[in-house]
Amino acid sequence: MTKKDNYSSGPKTGKGKAVSSRNSLTHGLTARRWLDANEQSLFDQTVEEFSADFEPQSSIERVLISKLAECTVRLMRIQQTESAMFDLASSEAGHPEESIRSLDNSSEKLTQAVYAAASANWQLNSGAFAKNMNILEEIDRQNLSDISGWHYVEDNMPIAADYIIKKCTGERLNLRDFVSRETDQSRSTKVRLIVRKEGDPDESAPLSIEAITENSHKISSSSMQKYLDKLADSLAKDLQVQFILKDLDKRTQQIKDAAIPDTQKLGLVQRYRTADERQFSKTLGELLELQKRRNTI
Repeated sequence: MTKKDNYSSGPKTGKGKAVSSRNSLTHGLTARRWLDANEQSLFDQTVEEFSADFEPQSSIERVLISKLAECTVRLMRIQQTESAMFDLASSEAGHPEESIRSLDNSSEKLTQAVYAAASANWQLNSGAFAKNMNILEEIDRQNLSDISGWHYVEDNMPIAADYIIKKCTGERLNLRDFVSRETDQSRSTKVRLIVRKEGDPDESAPLSIEAITENSHKISSSSMQKYLDKLADSLAKDLQVQFILKDLDKRTQQIKDAAIPDTQKLGLVQRYRTADERQFSKTLGELLELQKRRNTI
């Protein structure tokens, strides 16, 4: 094989040449023919406008004007392509999942919780947010080993106590069974619903504190400590989710504004623009020089 044979001279069959001729249409930037009727119309219009400007007197001048029009249409195509690339990048970056992923959370569960809340059209409840923050701060101020049982919580943690009582009321559970259920994950904890006796107020009436706290003295210190520790973790996660979601719209807009297309593709587009701009400048120079010579004759 000679050195010359190492280089491909391109397709030789009719079919191969036909396929090769369509390669430039892959992305449209180097297409030798216009992509649609709008481009053809724009080209024809540009030729007319340039012809009116330069008044060609020879076939070579008309060829140069045609090349100027071709470069102009291609530059417009490149601008449209680049704009579409940025619009697409912005649209893809604007998805809430992308914004959440950009937070780079170390906790996959936290990411899932944020995304689930965002998908459910979460709205910030300022009152609940502040109350949960107060409960968390109240628990954090305590030394868990000092918590000896429910009476300690009643005496030293009024916000947390009120929260727990309301949870028991809503679920109609005895306090002791509620804490047992929340802390015993190793087995299915059997809980006892508070059943009203005949003659008691109707079920729509709120449960009495006495009914809820009955046998609360039997809740062990370790169970209460474990429950409060678990509650603190749960509240901290919920508050973190809310902190993220509170500014999610703003962060999403920032990500959209900063979104850029794939750098390799964008670089390719910019190289085509540079090539067309140089071709335009060169062709314009040749046309002006030709007309200058013609006018001096």
